[in-house]
Parts: sequence; C-alpha cells; structure tokens
Amino acid sequence: MEHIVIIGNGISGVTAARHIRKNSDKEITIVSAETDYFFSRTALMYVYMGHLKFEHTQPYESWFWKKNRINLKKGYVSKVNSSSNEIEFSDGEKLGYDKLIIATGSKPNKFGWPGEDLNGVMGMYHKQDLEKLEKYAPDNKRCKRAVIVGGGLIGIELVEMLHSRNIPVTFLVREQSFWNGVLPKGESEMINREIISNHIDLRLGVT
Repeated sequence: MEHIVIIGNGISGVTAARHIRKNSDKEITIVSAETDYFFSRTALMYVYMGHLKFEHTQPYESWFWKKNRINLKKGYVSKVNSSSNEIEFSDGEKLGYDKLIIATGSKPNKFGWPGEDLNGVMGMYHKQDLEKLEKYAPDNKRCKRAVIVGGGLIGIELVEMLHSRNIPVTFLVREQSFWNGVLPKGESEMINREIISNHIDLRLGVT
C-alpha cells in the first residue's frame, strides 16, 4: 500500500490528509514536532487573552484520527533522504514514504538584526510561541514594554493580546497607514485612530 507522509499538522497538512483519505485507502502519516493534534492557529490569541483554553482550539476529537486511519507521529524531522525515500528524525529514527508532502507553514522573517535571537524575541506562529509569550510577558510586572515589528494581521493580534494584559505596546509599521495596501484610505486611517485611542504607541512609516 502506498504510504504518504505529511510533514506539518497545520491546516494545509490536515486538509491534504483529509482529501487523500476521502479519495483513497492509502496509508497516511502526519508528522509534527509542534503538538500532538491539529489545532486552530488563529485561536492562540484567545488562549492568551483568557477567552479559551488550549484544548478548545482543537476542531477534531482525538478519536477522529484513528477512525479516519490517519497516523500521527510526534517528532522533529532533521533530514529528508529523497534517494532512499526516508525522513530522519532528530533522535535518529527513520520513516519511509512513497510520497512526501511538506506542509510546514511559515515563520517570521529575520533580517540579521543584532539581538534578533535573544530570549524574549519571538514571532507568533506556533504553540511554542504562545508558551514563550506566557514566559516572557505574563503581565506588566514581568514585561514593562513590548515592541511589535510588523503591521500585518499577526502584528495587530499581538498588540491586542498584550494590551489585554495591560502591557504597554509600541507598534512599528513601515507603511504610512495600517494595512493601507489592502484597505481603502479612510478605513485604514480609522484603524490608526482606533489603535491610538487605546493608548498604543503606533509609529507609522518606520523600519
């Protein structure tokens, strides 16, 4: 039986697995070093803000995977050996495949800035990022000020998250107005005013 291995248990990897299962009886294995089960990544902000518990972010019950014959493997893939159709994990274990799908998603841009790898400097993409945020910014006593670099959706979500814990936030946006490449001028300016009215230190046109 053909074995399809999917690296990444985000929405892309899980959607691929579901479509493959719907149309075939192939063996499917999803590999992830992040979490045991797929979760809604956009809900991480609501966990930090106290509206949800992490288990509430999982769309499927744990029995879903066995019922649909989707194997779950927890591990970090350190190497892909395409000549032998094997992936190798950081602990040396190997797993063979007939077809491989890499669905590992995105990660924050890094620009070679001094200090970008220091403790407390992070993105907001993974469950581990949420854990780091709880460690370095649990409240305004531990974190006196947060700086968000990047005026996209993740940036504005982080602003809202930190603001919910009364942590002062400086928000650095390189555009002349928030998300003005997507929003009409009037709506973009309205969001600028809303951000500032919530006592966020919004700085536009800066890099």
